[in-house]
Amino acid sequence: MAQTHYDTALAIRDGTIVTSADAEVTGSPSATLLDRLAIRSAKNARNGLIVSGGRSAVTLRQGAVQLTGTGSNDFLGIGAGVLVRADAAMVIDHEKIETSGAVSSALVAAEGATVRVFDSTLRANGGALPVGYKPHIGPGMMQPPAPLGLDGTARTVLAMSNSRTFLYHSRIEADAWGALSTDATGGNLYLEANDCTVVVHRKGYGAYADFGAHVVINASRIDSGGDLGIIAGKARIDFDHVTGHAGRNGVMIHSVMAFDPGETAELNLTNSAFTSAGPVVLVKSANAAIHVSGGHPQSDTGVLLEVRKNDDPNATKTAGRQVPGVRMTLRATKLAGDAIATDPERKTVVELDNAELSGALRGVTLVADAHSRWTARADSQVMLAATTPISAIDAPAGVTIRARPADGARKEQRRLPAGGTLIISP
Repeated sequence: MAQTHYDTALAIRDGTIVTSADAEVTGSPSATLLDRLAIRSAKNARNGLIVSGGRSAVTLRQGAVQLTGTGSNDFLGIGAGVLVRADAAMVIDHEKIETSGAVSSALVAAEGATVRVFDSTLRANGGALPVGYKPHIGPGMMQPPAPLGLDGTARTVLAMSNSRTFLYHSRIEADAWGALSTDATGGNLYLEANDCTVVVHRKGYGAYADFGAHVVINASRIDSGGDLGIIAGKARIDFDHVTGHAGRNGVMIHSVMAFDPGETAELNLTNSAFTSAGPVVLVKSANAAIHVSGGHPQSDTGVLLEVRKNDDPNATKTAGRQVPGVRMTLRATKLAGDAIATDPERKTVVELDNAELSGALRGVTLVADAHSRWTARADSQVMLAATTPISAIDAPAGVTIRARPADGARKEQRRLPAGGTLIISP
């Protein structure tokens, strides 16, 4: 970004205000307070406001930024409504930022910037792609990578390069692609939303955590035509008291183009009660540590966890190496849903810790303590961990569980309390 020339309506650099000769800015800005400003531009590749440098600490409040031009490269923040970069600090309070153009983000935070957003509305409508644009992945891309199967041409909030972004009591809205997005993280990025409403109208995601990102959503609602969240590689998403509905998956986890096939994503779902049309969690050719505590995430198709091979040509290859695999731990919760694993390259474990699960298990290892219970609602095939007591397993009449013991060649067949059958054999 330091080598990039920006055309911007208004800029503050290291505590000094700079304006453009033909800037469409109404109001009286200062180097620290931008109060009740109106910034409007229809020019392509023009930014509304850029705040940069460690000497900049700026408040933007009770105004509006509206751009209708096309951006050119959101990895550089070109065409963003507000770009905060290079260790600058910014507060956005009771502000409306809206863009209508391809890769024109409402807010971009980058290069160690710290941004706090209060009681504001951020919206990216996207727009038509330039004539002659050729799809590709990486800087300059103007639509989501095709294997993600998403729509749209703009990400509303884009956090990059070790920035820190916090949103409170705000509305983050996207036509498609993504509402809260991370990319080119720098390895240590943090993005947090609290008491927010996140809306993605078409196929997109509510929140994305790229390699090196930690994304936290607290006490918020996410409604998305695609996924509530996506994790790529070694990154982390925490949902705490999250509600809403996903038109596709609750959270999708994948790994692409990684040098280390052992990289592991982390997903924590705490006291969350969202619904999804597809699986609550879908893992595609990736390793994942998934923790569900309390709450009632549900799938319309009845699938809690699906682990399968990724058809993305950029999916990380294991090359025969042993990898950590997938482990979903249910703790102090009562859930319904199937867990189905068909990925031949990694082991999938479902662990019950003082929890109850009702649903079929296929292709997974069951770990349960004496205070837990799994009730199979359809025929199931599992590996039983040595520590899993038979008393933790049940099934209704007409349902058969075929289990392989992890501790030897034990053979056993018994009728379960609810009338189903358990068959243990090597």
